[in-house]
Amino acid sequence: MAVFLFAVGLVAGSTIFAKTVTVTETFVNTSTITVTSTMTATVTHGVETRIVTATETIALSRIRGVCFSATEDCEAILIDLIGRANRSVHVMIYSFTLDELSEALIEAKNRGIDVKVVMEANNAFSKGSEYRKLLEAGVRVKLDRNPALMHHKVMIVDGEIVVTGSYNWSWSAENKNDENLVILDDPEAASLYEEEFQRVWSQAA
Repeated sequence: MAVFLFAVGLVAGSTIFAKTVTVTETFVNTSTITVTSTMTATVTHGVETRIVTATETIALSRIRGVCFSATEDCEAILIDLIGRANRSVHVMIYSFTLDELSEALIEAKNRGIDVKVVMEANNAFSKGSEYRKLLEAGVRVKLDRNPALMHHKVMIVDGEIVVTGSYNWSWSAENKNDENLVILDDPEAASLYEEEFQRVWSQAA
């Protein structure tokens, strides 16, 4: 924490202005700075003190977290985010074989969340694929029609949170490979990813 005192103006027989700014740095998942400004004005031709206090919180980073599958439980992070969704969960995924993630999506769908999933067509019928399970549970699932690969590994939650990285929703990604997830709490980034999701979704079947 740092406290700074600035002399903003000093005129004899007039008004003295002083501004104190307190800066507090907090690093818990997302780094923030809280700036508290206190302005005190003293009128010399009488006794009058006016104090105006304004507090502003500035987010330095939109990164909510990073997960590395070799040392952390990335699947649990995804399940938690799906469970916290209030409106929508939109997924573009290359490989999807994790049972608990499909169950989390089904639960979200059953509580009224708009759940949509686009999967790479070449992997939809591979061993362990969650494609049929999701379809049978009533989740809206489409297969990508790009003649090449749909290699996205993205989840957008409530149009505000983006999860992306190298991590496929597969047993190998969770248990064997060196993979990463980045969680962004950034509506602007989410809007761009949502635009891409809608493009892929509209072309899928």
